[in-house]
Amino acid sequence: MVYNSLLEAVAVCDKFPYVQDKSSSEEIHHAIPFKLGQSTVGNVLPSVMPQLAKYNSQFDAPPFSIKEGVCVSFSPWVDTRHKRTEVVKQLMDTWRAEGTFAVLGGWRNELYPVYGPDGIAFTMERAATPLFGVSTFGVHLNAYVTEADGTIKMWVAKRAPTKQTWPGYLDNCVAGGISYEYNIKETIIKECEEEASIPAHIAEKAQSIGSVTYYTYSSGGLQPETQYGFDLEMPAGFTPTPCDGEVECFYLWPLEKVKETILKGEWKANCAIVAIDFMMRHSFITPDEEPDYIDISYRCHRRLEFPTPKRQIVHE
Repeated sequence: MVYNSLLEAVAVCDKFPYVQDKSSSEEIHHAIPFKLGQSTVGNVLPSVMPQLAKYNSQFDAPPFSIKEGVCVSFSPWVDTRHKRTEVVKQLMDTWRAEGTFAVLGGWRNELYPVYGPDGIAFTMERAATPLFGVSTFGVHLNAYVTEADGTIKMWVAKRAPTKQTWPGYLDNCVAGGISYEYNIKETIIKECEEEASIPAHIAEKAQSIGSVTYYTYSSGGLQPETQYGFDLEMPAGFTPTPCDGEVECFYLWPLEKVKETILKGEWKANCAIVAIDFMMRHSFITPDEEPDYIDISYRCHRRLEFPTPKRQIVHE
């Protein structure tokens, strides 16, 4: 898809409706909240509900409370993190075994935390998260070099043709989801080594620069996501190289080329947002030259309704 503007490129990713139109025939406008107490921890599409109701009906003590067209929640007896995790695991294992939803064909054996108002409410298989529309978290690295004249070039990854999602598209130098029991900095250092052969003594110098947030969806379901961003100015002469088979190759491009390829639709959608945010922060995209500057900024930093991680600060 070719975009007429950067705002179009951002909107293709941040595309869950800000206001639900109940008169619309599109199911995206009829998602119902997945509640934990008073908090919304996800959203469930109408196409998922019949299968959830069917599964629930098999039990004398159903694990879920379903108020049709209103909300889904855990039954009162599912009242601990362990119980919630086990209930969701049994559900997703069943759906996977029965081939109920195609998205579960991408099973990764990787647990993601789902946050409630008091911290981690439960964990669930990464591939299953779109079915409950829960908020997920990842890390993305902008690796770059600064030329003698002050211009910036960015290291861009090309995803391997064997990737389950977005094969062959352009990507940030390093990116990955934050699995259960990993913290943010640990994840970026781990992903640097695994995806780009960037050793820890270089990766640990990556600077936290905030986050981008958006709410997207695909044929697999709903994906509200937060990506913690990092910038890493690479040492002179260092070249990232593929390591774990997820990347085909790396390019070192001027930002003009990065912008051009985004507009040509050659980037994985959420990675384009991260690259656009980088170009705005480094004054390559400016409010005097970009007519949609404020709207782009809003769409790169959407406020999501879900509980967020609360990190405990340990003082020495």
